[in-house]
Amino acid sequence: MALNVFWLCLLVTTGVLVSTGVGCTSVNGWSDRGDENNAAPDLPLRKIARNIELDARFVQIQFDPNDPDQLQSLWQWVDETVLPSATRTVLQQNGMRIGKAIQTDRMTQKLETLKTKETTDVVEQFLASAAVSSHQSEGSRLIPMRIGKRYELPVRLPIEGDHVVMVNQTPQPVGRTLRDPQFLFAVTPQNGDSSAEVRIRFRPEIQHGEMRQDWVKGDGALRIDVRRQSWSLDSLDFEIRGHEGDVFVIAETADRKGLGKEMLGGKNVDQMEQQTVVLLKIANVPTPAERL
Repeated sequence: MALNVFWLCLLVTTGVLVSTGVGCTSVNGWSDRGDENNAAPDLPLRKIARNIELDARFVQIQFDPNDPDQLQSLWQWVDETVLPSATRTVLQQNGMRIGKAIQTDRMTQKLETLKTKETTDVVEQFLASAAVSSHQSEGSRLIPMRIGKRYELPVRLPIEGDHVVMVNQTPQPVGRTLRDPQFLFAVTPQNGDSSAEVRIRFRPEIQHGEMRQDWVKGDGALRIDVRRQSWSLDSLDFEIRGHEGDVFVIAETADRKGLGKEMLGGKNVDQMEQQTVVLLKIANVPTPAERL
C-alpha cells in the first residue's frame, strides 16, 4: 500500500512539472535558445491600413490677354453640376470654377496645348503614376489622408509684402491687408455613402503674418505648434464626392478676379502672367478589409 502511494505521488509530481514547462513556453513565447528546432514561430505582423490618397497636380498655363477665354473649352469635358448651384455661384463670384472630369483624355489633351514649357510631361504622367514632386505650386503632391483629419494643400508660394485680398461674400465683400500671404486649401476627408466612395471637403485659407508659437493638445499630450495666422474662408467651402480614379478640376473663371486670381494666378520668372489649373485625382480609397 505504501509503495503504491509512493508511485502515485511520483507520477503526480512529474505531471505538474511537465505541465508547468509547457505552460511557460505557450504563454511567454520563449524556448531554448540553443535548439533552433524548438524555437517558437514569430507572430504575424499586423497590417497597417491603407490611407485615402489624393494626388494633386499643378499645371501652369501661359495667360494670353488677347484670348481670355482660352480655358473655356476645357469645361466642355468637365461636369460642374457635381457641386450645388448655390456653391457654384459663390465660387464663381470669387473667380473660381470646380468640376469633375467626364472625359479625362480630351481634357488632358486640351491642357497639353495650353501648358507652359516648365510643366512638360506633367499631364501625360498624371493618370499613369503617383509620382511626388517637391514643389508646392508646380508638379505634383501626393497626400495620404485619414478620415476626419485636416490636411493642407498649398496652391501658391507665399507672396512677399503687404497685399489686399478681397472676398465676395454675403451681405457684402470683405477685404483685408495681409502680410506675406500664402493661399491654400484645408482638406478634410469623410466617409461616403458607400465603402468605395469618399467625400473630401475643401476650405480656402490664407496664412499670413509672423510665425507664432502655441501649445496644441493632441494624442493625449501637449505639443508646441509654430504657425502663422490664418484667415479661414468657410463661406467658400465646397465638397467633392468620388471613387478611386476620379479626377476633379479647379481653375479660374474667364473674367479673372477676386480670390481665384489671387490663389491661381501669378507670374513666372520672365514676369509673364500665368494661371494654375489644379487636377485632383482620388488615387486610392481603401477597401473595408484594408481598413481593419
